[in-house]
Amino acid sequence: MPQGLAWPQALTARGAAELRDLRERAAVPLALRRRVGVASLAVGAGCTTIAVELARFLAAVRRDRVRFVSAQGASARPERGLDGTRVESLELSPTQWPADVDAWWRLHRASSDAYDLTVTDWGATPLARIRDLAEHSHVVCLVTPADRASIQRALDVAAAVGANTRVVLVAVDVQRVAGLATEKLVDNLPFPSVLVRHDRMRNGTSKRGLDGVRMLRLGARVIDAAAGVAAPPVPVPVPVPVPVPASAPAPPPSAPVQASAPVPASVPVPASAPAPPPSAPVPSSVPVPPSAPIPPSASLHPSAPVPPSVSRQSAPQAPVFPPAPNRPAASPTAPDSRRPGRRP
Repeated sequence: MPQGLAWPQALTARGAAELRDLRERAAVPLALRRRVGVASLAVGAGCTTIAVELARFLAAVRRDRVRFVSAQGASARPERGLDGTRVESLELSPTQWPADVDAWWRLHRASSDAYDLTVTDWGATPLARIRDLAEHSHVVCLVTPADRASIQRALDVAAAVGANTRVVLVAVDVQRVAGLATEKLVDNLPFPSVLVRHDRMRNGTSKRGLDGVRMLRLGARVIDAAAGVAAPPVPVPVPVPVPVPASAPAPPPSAPVQASAPVPASVPVPASAPAPPPSAPVPSSVPVPPSAPIPPSASLHPSAPVPPSVSRQSAPQAPVFPPAPNRPAASPTAPDSRRPGRRP
């Protein structure tokens, strides 16, 4: 197989698998009757076209009895787009436009047993009535223009009413300016969502309906919501807190612990090591050999023996005994000639 044909064939196989999966999901049987409301937050967002196309699609891929209810009369008769289909069309009287929820409920209850799926076109709906519509519907399709501000507004409304009612967001590229960035934005919303290209039914040069693949995605998401199937996890890039370091051996946590280990407080504290030096100079207490002569002025030790031949120079003092009567007193400095061997 030439390498240049590998990618087209892979993409074709992937697209075929997606189409089979979407068709199977759109045809899942429902155990109970379900009501699907289609409403928009702005005029001209394509709400009526989405509601008509959704009813046509569900009647084509399912065996259920489908009914379309027009609850707003601001546009031309939308039921004309359902000619030749198995969809039964009903509309409220012009005196009740814009639709009153109580009037719609009476109309629905009058023949609700005859239909399995009811798709209601609510048109542009004020925010004050969105909650009432959600309480009377099992699934709400919020239609919004495909610009960032409108998508954000629809997302806020979906978060407010999505606690009790399943919500599917439909972004319609009425300005024909949506690109790859808008496609990624819609795909990553935290609610089931679909981006639908420009409404080609309103184009006078073309009789084609909306993009079949995108309507197949919308139908599959609506049936998933009606059946209570949880939406698949949205690959939002923000929660990609992929803790890669956490899965790693986590050296950072252990590194600080090792920092405290090399803190052997006893090693850097050589307080005990310098202690030996004071005891080392103790050689001063080594006994001096007794034979070594100690100068009198160097050692004042009282116990050191003084040689008898060395005379101590002492201060002159008075004689202990008084001199004899006929003998003069001895001078302390005069030498005694009668005692040989004495040296001054």
